[in-house]
Formats: sequence, structure tokens, C-alpha cells
Amino acid sequence: MPVNDIDSVMTEWGKWSRGGLGALNVSSRNGFAPDISDELALKVDAAVVACGIVKPVLRHVLELYYQKGRGVVEIQLQLRVGRVTVEKYLVEGKGFVSGHLSAVKAAA
Repeated sequence: MPVNDIDSVMTEWGKWSRGGLGALNVSSRNGFAPDISDELALKVDAAVVACGIVKPVLRHVLELYYQKGRGVVEIQLQLRVGRVTVEKYLVEGKGFVSGHLSAVKAAA
């Protein structure tokens, strides 16, 4: 899976982590067959953890959206922020993960 399609990568990572794998284990096996290698999924996992160190709300929003399958409106209500703010957090979080993956790839 090309890393340049970060939304697809994140979606598949969410399925992978829902399968009970990774550092951000959600531990609910629900029959999803993720289309992502363990190697890439672990890199995404590490990037999301790093993102949470820099800005915890971004990690929280990424987890809610991709791992737990919550929609923007549900996240908006849970965090008590506007829809635009949630969408901004998603874009910023995906940008962080994408940048982290690019840096890891360049260092290899």
C-alpha cells in the first residue's frame, strides 16, 4: 500500500489495530482483514504514539476516528468542539503521521 495515500493507510491501520495488534491495542477482534503489512502498521502505530507526545488531542482524535470508527459528529460531541475543529485535528494528525512515515523511510 502506498504511503502517499495516508487516509487509506490510516483506515487499514485502524482495522489492523482493532484486530488486537499494536501498541494502541483496542483489542476487539471483529473479523476485519486489514490490507496493511504488520511492518507498516507498526510504523503507523509508532507515529500515532509520537503524535500523542507532541499533541495529545491529535492522537485521541485519530484513535476515535480510525480505531473506534467514530464519526466526526460523534467526536465533536465527545470533545465539545466544533466540526471544523475535529476536521482540522484529523488533517493535522494525518499530516503528522505522514511526515513521520516519510522521515522513517528516508532514514532507512
